[in-house]
Order: sequence, then C-alpha cells, then structure tokens
Amino acid sequence: MKKFLIAAMSGVIALSLCACSVPSSSDYDGGSGGSNSSKSTTTTTTAEKSEATYGDTITFDDLEITFSDQINWVKLDNEFSDHNGADVIEIPVTIKNTSAETHGLNMFYYSLYGPDGTKLDMVSTYFDNDVYSAGDMRSGATQNTFFHVLYTGDGDYYVEFKAVVGDKVEVKLPIQK
Repeated sequence: MKKFLIAAMSGVIALSLCACSVPSSSDYDGGSGGSNSSKSTTTTTTAEKSEATYGDTITFDDLEITFSDQINWVKLDNEFSDHNGADVIEIPVTIKNTSAETHGLNMFYYSLYGPDGTKLDMVSTYFDNDVYSAGDMRSGATQNTFFHVLYTGDGDYYVEFKAVVGDKVEVKLPIQK
C-alpha cells in the first residue's frame, strides 16, 4: 500500500510540474513552436549598418526601441549603494509597443556591458525615470524613458537584448566623458 501511495504522489507531482510548463492560450503563436514574446525578435535599423547605435531603431519582443545620443551625466546618490557617488550615463530611449496587447520591456531581457566587455552592475533601481520602472504600455503606445549605465571609462558600451528564446540584439553606444 505504501508503494502505491508513493507512486501515486510521484505521478501527481510530475503532472503538476508538466502543467506549469504548458503555455497559456495567450502565448500561442499559431504553431511555430515558440512563445509569442520571442517570435518577432529581429533587428531593423534606419540605416544600412552592421550594428545598431544611436538613432537606429531596433525591434525586439514586439517593441521598437530607439536610443538618443543626447546623453546626460548624473551621480548615483544612495548611501546604501556600493556605487554611491559614481558617475552614471543617462541615455534617453523611446519605446513603442507594436504588439496587439499590453506589453513592456522585461527587465530580465537586457544586460549592459562596459568598454572592457564585462557585464555592468545594474543601477536602474536607484532612478525613478529608468526603463526598469517604466511599466507596460497599451498597444500602440510610446514612452520616453532612460537607461542608466554605470560609467567605467570611455569607450563602447553595449546594451544586449535577449529573450529566453530568440535572437540576440545588441546596440553599441560609444561614450566619451
């Protein structure tokens, strides 16, 4: 009897785990095998270039994202941060929701890299006007916000966009103080 109960409980747990990984009907993309959030992960730029940079528009996760070269310099002002007093690059960005549903940029779908190629510590949470806290938008809506990037020296910074499934999109942002 104990073996039967253990086997039955194992079966229930296995079914529960399988049920958690089944995509919802809103994720169904017509049978292409991927989720709705990554089916349109492509790069388009306003000029024929090999990599996107300031002024170019990329399309990622049903969002059109354009970086402006009108950067600002701010200081991180938080006594509890290891980076308190550090220089931060405030890069303006315009994001447009091109999907048919309410949607926004997922904070887990982008990473920031410094001129030395290493991943930068995120300082987004210290700024109220950051893309991190921009929130969702209704279909067709546009919002202006900022990426806040920890300054580690002059050179080429990169914003890498990558969903769980799909292509990687990079934006090269040359910075000189």
